Amino acid sequence: MKKTTFYFLLFLVSAFSFAQNNHAHISIEKKEKGKQVDVYAVNSSNTDYEVFIKINAVGFRKSAESMVTKTVPAKSEVKMTSLIRISEDSNVTFGMIVNEIGHDKEKAANPIAFTFDENKKNKPVTVFVKDYCDLCDNTIKLFSDNNIVHTIYNIDEDKEYYQKIQQELLNRKNDKTSLVPIIEIEDSIYNRLESRDKLIKALKNHF
Repeated sequence: MKKTTFYFLLFLVSAFSFAQNNHAHISIEKKEKGKQVDVYAVNSSNTDYEVFIKINAVGFRKSAESMVTKTVPAKSEVKMTSLIRISEDSNVTFGMIVNEIGHDKEKAANPIAFTFDENKKNKPVTVFVKDYCDLCDNTIKLFSDNNIVHTIYNIDEDKEYYQKIQQELLNRKNDKTSLVPIIEIEDSIYNRLESRDKLIKALKNHF
């Protein structure tokens, strides 16, 4: 509650003084698909950040909140929201507050033991996770700690992407079973990673 109040007050004080993409390690990027514009927070550092953005959109029908707060792990990008363009004369800008996150308890937890080949670390990785999933959290931490650039979709928030990955699983494997985390590496999708051992086995195919 105190953190939320702090963000709100700070935003009121400087709402229109934010510069877009003005943080050293966090940037806001847009990806357009027809009329849909997906807004991502991209973290280029080795530190996790909590990112708060205020979206100022003209000529769009918003399909998500205009104020969004999400955790953006190290070396990852996280979709913050989606906008639907309804006018050719459209424009969108962002105000942003970034807060570094401490992980003392997390660092003390039992990490996933896996060693990445340094020559293979640049492979694209997409991770589908959900809330209250310990293996999801540990998987993201593994990628972040080893500087593996990865894109994260939370299926509790990104229903559309979850439906797309299910359709992709059906097309590729005739399989819609989804046990999170679901991981896409290169041209492979792993959707039955119910244990650390199975996760490590999948990673060995690529790293």
